[in-house]
Amino acid sequence: MRAKPYSLFTQGFRTQGFRLKARYCLLLLIPYLATHALSMDFKGWYAEAISLAWVVGMAAFFVQFALGGRIRKGTLFTNIDWSMTRHKRVGKYLGYLFFLHPFLILAPSFAVSMDYGMTSLVSTLTAPAMLTGLIAWGLMLLFVLLAVYKQALPVRYETWHLLHLLGFSCVAILATLHVTSVGRHGQFQPGFNLLWWGLCSAAIALMLYNHLFKPLRLQRRPFKLKSVARVSTSDWQLTLEKPAGVDFDFAPGQFAWINTSGSAFDMNDHPFSIASCRKDLPVVSFIIRTLGDYTANLDSLQPGQNVYLDGPYGSMSLQDSDKADGILLVAGGAGIGPMLSLLRALAARQETRPVRLVYGNRSLDQMVMQDEIRGLEQQMADFRQLRVCSEESTASDIHTGVIDRVSLAQSLDTGRRENWEVYVCGPSAMIKAVRRHARALGIPESHIHYEQLAF
Repeated sequence: MRAKPYSLFTQGFRTQGFRLKARYCLLLLIPYLATHALSMDFKGWYAEAISLAWVVGMAAFFVQFALGGRIRKGTLFTNIDWSMTRHKRVGKYLGYLFFLHPFLILAPSFAVSMDYGMTSLVSTLTAPAMLTGLIAWGLMLLFVLLAVYKQALPVRYETWHLLHLLGFSCVAILATLHVTSVGRHGQFQPGFNLLWWGLCSAAIALMLYNHLFKPLRLQRRPFKLKSVARVSTSDWQLTLEKPAGVDFDFAPGQFAWINTSGSAFDMNDHPFSIASCRKDLPVVSFIIRTLGDYTANLDSLQPGQNVYLDGPYGSMSLQDSDKADGILLVAGGAGIGPMLSLLRALAARQETRPVRLVYGNRSLDQMVMQDEIRGLEQQMADFRQLRVCSEESTASDIHTGVIDRVSLAQSLDTGRRENWEVYVCGPSAMIKAVRRHARALGIPESHIHYEQLAF
């Protein structure tokens, strides 16, 4: 039965992305609504517009700490993919807003006359009370630029990360001092000052928790490395063992930050998807593709060494498929990790509904766990795999090319496709393409769940 014309529209409004955006925007508006609750005088539409931009911008700045803070509770922040993507995107816009702030404040003076504008500019730059604002303004621009161009910087990621944290913590304190001591609202509204200092304190406290108190806890409960083995020409399987008495329960499809440096305080940790399922505990395994300096040196790890695991994180869940007619798993390259976790969990509970795995790679020798997957095809009631390779292969069961609408349609049963749930993990471009093709095949956006391989 085809969906009614309005149903896809309403389903789009029920997607997790829309709900998260709506909650995020409402959260940012709370300080602005507080200005009206306190009956503040804005002295005209322009002053109110500037106040709106600045108050919402300051709120967004403090929320940045939570978006990047690996929070495991609270519906707005537990979707790490969404929150980290939002953190990066909003950070750029905040840079623009901070840059424009003094010019927008001084624009009315220049509108009167150039002489009056220059007099206002000089008095602003030389006023002792403006020092905190000027320093915050300069630091904000500097560290936003360092964040945008971090890939081009000749420094280690760990060094950049430390500077990023310290720099924006200084900006938070200086900007709060500025807005509560110089701003017209801050000078005359103690309640408003309390709001800003509360947000600032929460942001700094979250940063200290993540990089001081949490490492202290992780240091006391290290996992042990059982083995590291090559499972394809491009991939490794990292197998860890959970220490006795440590609560590490995870849902299939989640991920964790792995730190193999020898110290939980080292910032050299990396996010990887869990490939095992709950029944494998206390063993936890990861499929990791060689994609950079860290992953290129995985063979140097020694069995028995301490490994620190921060997690689990991620909102991907099989609970979303409880009422589905079928389940489609789509993995691109290193994205096979969480799909294996989901598949193993489905096999463990003896799933009888149709389950399909579309697994794409450049070449056949990059496919992992093929013996296990073929075994699951025999074991499970209705499961099959479609392998997709961009390079030509002599194997008869390979779909040559990329994961496209044809390969997805080949895996989906005809009939009520709108009642299937789709789980996707891989590069961003692949995820966008799969979402587009799945929608074209009749699967609502609200039934598509995905995890990106990079933030």
